Amino acid sequence: MPDTRLYDSDFFAWTQDQAGRLRRLAAERSNVDLDLENLAEEIEDMGNDTLDKIEGLVVQIIGHLLRLEHCPDVDPRRHWRSEVTAWRNTVKRRAKRSPTALNRLDLDELTEDAVAELTALYSDQAWVKGLPTSCAYRIDQVLDRDWWPANRHGLAE
Repeated sequence: MPDTRLYDSDFFAWTQDQAGRLRRLAAERSNVDLDLENLAEEIEDMGNDTLDKIEGLVVQIIGHLLRLEHCPDVDPRRHWRSEVTAWRNTVKRRAKRSPTALNRLDLDELTEDAVAELTALYSDQAWVKGLPTSCAYRIDQVLDRDWWPANRHGLAE
């Protein structure tokens, strides 16, 4: 009987492990009447979907943190903080079920995505020219409900 503890404690790691096991079984040309390679790919994709969802939320968090830090506008700040808080909560819930997915996050790449989105949205505003090209925040800051970047224009939270 297989050990199901990994499935219960870290779904992402379980999907990667099971996909690898299925691929090894397929390579051994085991006489099993299953489409092992495609099963492996589908299970791996389930884990990657989890990672993709976390990455998408982290891009949104980083984008809003960059807005809070760099944007001189006062009005949308409360809304941005509210959204960041909701996204942080969602990432923490997902990461609780798949903790190793957080280790796969490339914060520099995710920051590039966030900056590209902000640049497309605010291309006519000067503050986007000063956005970083690599991540200015650590993962613990990105996910910390009580951490907020200081605004470069002196706006108080």
